Amino acid sequence: MLVKIEEIQEPGLELSQPIARGVLEQALADSDGFRLVSASELSAAFRKVSGQVHVTGSFEAKLVCPCRRCTKDVPVDVPVQFALRMIREQPKVEDEAEDDGRPPRRRRNQKDDDEQAESAASFELDEIDAEPFDGKTIDLDPIVREQVLLALPVTVLCREDCRGLCSTCGQDLNEKDCGHSEKKEIDVRLAKLKDIKLKN
Repeated sequence: MLVKIEEIQEPGLELSQPIARGVLEQALADSDGFRLVSASELSAAFRKVSGQVHVTGSFEAKLVCPCRRCTKDVPVDVPVQFALRMIREQPKVEDEAEDDGRPPRRRRNQKDDDEQAESAASFELDEIDAEPFDGKTIDLDPIVREQVLLALPVTVLCREDCRGLCSTCGQDLNEKDCGHSEKKEIDVRLAKLKDIKLKN
């Protein structure tokens, strides 16, 4: 989804667009088992402020994810809201050689390096969360991918008191108690020791 900066007039720009399924699926590919079921449209608003573009947006993704304890699929509704400031990328300045083969018109020296270092160290605090863009268009797809990943829950459980799976036989302990948890399992490597009788 591309938004042209020229489309953002003085009052701002609001839009509502469907999110391509592939955008969210690509983002979730590296997640911890989350899979996409459906997603609402993206509602976004754009406003130009002092050479920057302020972007706010929201959408909701319906996902499924395995329970952390018993591995059953759990439906997960993920509401996503974000607010970003987009700033135009500064072009890199490179030395250019003259066409007649003479040395470059501008050579870097220690003073240039010092000025660049000072500039880098004196950034404004409110620029830390700024996102760069090319000055002509804003691509919403990478923003959507990043924001849905940031909104994912850290842990998903089918229920708070989920008992999980038996570590011995794999039985879902929410459905049936296999009895292994009540028995004191003996490590097979130490089984012979239980037959040893100590003499007084």
